[in-house]
Amino acid sequence: MKLIFNLLISTFLALQAPVWAQENKAAPAEEAQYLQVLNEGASLVRSGKIKQAIPYFDKVITSYERKYKGSKQKIFCARSTAESLAYLLESANQSKNSAVVLSANWADAYYLKAYALVSLGQLGEARPLLERAIALSPGNFQYRAELGHVYQQEKNWQMALNAFELAEKNAGKYSEPATKNAELGQAMRGKAYVFVEQGKLDEAEQVYLQCLELDKNDVKARNELTYVREQKSKLK
Repeated sequence: MKLIFNLLISTFLALQAPVWAQENKAAPAEEAQYLQVLNEGASLVRSGKIKQAIPYFDKVITSYERKYKGSKQKIFCARSTAESLAYLLESANQSKNSAVVLSANWADAYYLKAYALVSLGQLGEARPLLERAIALSPGNFQYRAELGHVYQQEKNWQMALNAFELAEKNAGKYSEPATKNAELGQAMRGKAYVFVEQGKLDEAEQVYLQCLELDKNDVKARNELTYVREQKSKLK
């Protein structure tokens, strides 16, 4: 299952249900309903009706928060089997409580609402939503990258750099083969942008070259590389 619009890169976000609580046989049907609501909200965002979309995301968020309020289990959301298994293994090693891995819907609801708020310029309200999404899916590339984008707009360069580096790490570990290079490229371009703002042009140049090694047709990386080299030339 996939969201019907793309937020940041040319590939869709896959919403999967890799691990279900076996005692909850209704879970797949419920998750499909939540996904439909998210798609409806996403459609509104894509058409520019951002404020109208937010109640759709709130509906999914409220449903999950009510359902799992007071749960003694550690709740995770994942978009791939590898990611879900990593969460379960980490939880088994670090926690006495059992863990359950849901589809990405709950975390995506936080993310989509945050994205909408960023589009409205409400960065302060978006940040804690992204942090909640990350708490549910600490290995998700997209949530980290969007948090980096928020820090960029706030000109908090070190926090932005940290977020993009974690996004790059997560993409390398958990992204599906079909989207891995695109997601790595997005995280790396975010990191390079920070280097430019910090005046670290040599570092930025190297990162953009790495992006082009991943994808020689990465137009954004190529254009930014040209800009960086122009700036370096002026300094000489």
